[in-house]
Amino acid sequence: MSGPASMKLASPTPVDAKIRKRYLLLYLLIIFISFIPLTIFEYYYYQWFWVSSLFWLFWLLLPLNILIAIYLLLFCSIIISRIILSIVNLIHKPKEGIFKRDIADKDFKYWNIRNLIKKWPMFVAFTNPLPWLKNRFVLRCFGVKIGKHSACDQAWISSEFVSIGKNVICGISSAILSYGIEQDKFYIQKIIVGDNVLMGSKVVLMPGTKIGENTNVFAHTYTLSGQILEANSNYRGHPAKSIEDSELK
Repeated sequence: MSGPASMKLASPTPVDAKIRKRYLLLYLLIIFISFIPLTIFEYYYYQWFWVSSLFWLFWLLLPLNILIAIYLLLFCSIIISRIILSIVNLIHKPKEGIFKRDIADKDFKYWNIRNLIKKWPMFVAFTNPLPWLKNRFVLRCFGVKIGKHSACDQAWISSEFVSIGKNVICGISSAILSYGIEQDKFYIQKIIVGDNVLMGSKVVLMPGTKIGENTNVFAHTYTLSGQILEANSNYRGHPAKSIEDSELK
């Protein structure tokens, strides 16, 4: 099970090439509207300090201005995306299942549209000075559950149908994929990670994976679609297999 060539895993919001072309105006509209509050803010900043001949304040506060501008753009892009996403979800509610990998299939089509709507705020979040907001804040805004004290900043996490418990550590370059492609089939299945789970680097969780609490998943391990990893256990391998504590010594 993998992603097709037209859906590179460059972000948690891959979009089929046909959908990108068909709904390009919607994507550009999200970008345009999200810049409006920023434009107003910059206009008044210029009026208050430059036009009023307070040049020293203009330059002194410029770093703060840039920081505010970045996060104002991020918050505005999230708000407009959430509004549009809510409307789209009323038209076609997201659901789990196995569907045809064809934009004629409504579930596959609307999954791509949802990803397109999220793509701009995710891009802004990826490029801001506090990149950990990408997972801890932005993904939560789009419905992904990430518990307190969880460190998932270096992981690639799908933007829906994911629930991560408290005190979870996701290793560098790990991937939590609630969707998958298998020939002409498209899968969406929720991934649930329990509390106090430790995942090493480059762990891959396929759609439908459920991990019990207090479980360790060793580096370079991947799960099968729908696989259940029992609580209070250790797993490693391709695919993941339970190992006894004695084997760790």
